[in-house]
Amino acid sequence: MVEITAPHPFNSAPRRRTIGEWFRRNPVTLKEMRSRMRGRRAFIVITIHVGLLSIVVSLIYAAYVASNRTFSNPADLQTLGKVIFNVVVGLQLLMMCFISPSLTVGAISAEREHQTFDLLRTTLLSARELVQGKLLSALSFSLLLMVAALPLQSLAFLFGGITIEEVFIGSLMLVVTAIGFSAIGLFFSSLAKRTLVATALSNGATVLLVVGLPIITFVIMSIMAPVLSGFGGAAIGADVQARLVTLQWILVSISPLPAGIATQAMLSGGQGAWSSSITLGGGSTLQVVAPWIIYVSVYLVLSAILIALSIRIVNRPEI
Repeated sequence: MVEITAPHPFNSAPRRRTIGEWFRRNPVTLKEMRSRMRGRRAFIVITIHVGLLSIVVSLIYAAYVASNRTFSNPADLQTLGKVIFNVVVGLQLLMMCFISPSLTVGAISAEREHQTFDLLRTTLLSARELVQGKLLSALSFSLLLMVAALPLQSLAFLFGGITIEEVFIGSLMLVVTAIGFSAIGLFFSSLAKRTLVATALSNGATVLLVVGLPIITFVIMSIMAPVLSGFGGAAIGADVQARLVTLQWILVSISPLPAGIATQAMLSGGQGAWSSSITLGGGSTLQVVAPWIIYVSVYLVLSAILIALSIRIVNRPEI
């Protein structure tokens, strides 16, 4: 008679998986990453991405040399380092707004067009695993683009003027931007049955957030400027001013480039990285949250909602 012994409770705990094992658990992620990196398109995109940033940095350095500034002045070198870092991060932020949705806009709709979507749904993969696999493969390539540009960002450290807070906030905003706009492309890809329609919707949403929202904010601020200064010399109440300024601050903080510019202006002005104070008309001050905190919070919540909706749409039976 064979005696069967139960495993020891301390030995039955699940083993923690490494990052490589976690990626290999989802065959969609593994397949998408392999197919994306085996072609020439990925290397062309990386080369163009780094090449454009290198050209811009070279132009900044050439303009510095042409201005007859010497390399012996630490203040000038720190200014050069700040300009290089801000321009590189700003261009990366702008590129991520358009590259990230293009990586996911055909993730689901292309499967429908190639008539492979039904085959994927008959496998053991759940809708959640399918959507997460498509999203993770796109985010991996976006993170690769960020890593490829790190040597250009590191040039700023040779000249100085860059703090750890600026590096952390800039990197966090880049990662959140990649997640948010990848989720936008994935949502429209799951919603539309044609990649062309999904691309049009995704580009429209991207242009609205990147270009349209700053224009709307500028118009609203122009309209509110006389209101804040008061009609006919009569100042409005401090509570009304605080609400209007808060609305303007939120609108500035939910668009990528204005949020980055406002954050950099806040840090350069000597204010803290977490909050900023705005002086109102009556001399009172209003304490507001830093733009990057609002930006990160809004886009993380938006990403979670869009991913959940994408999973629900993919899980819905095809008509």
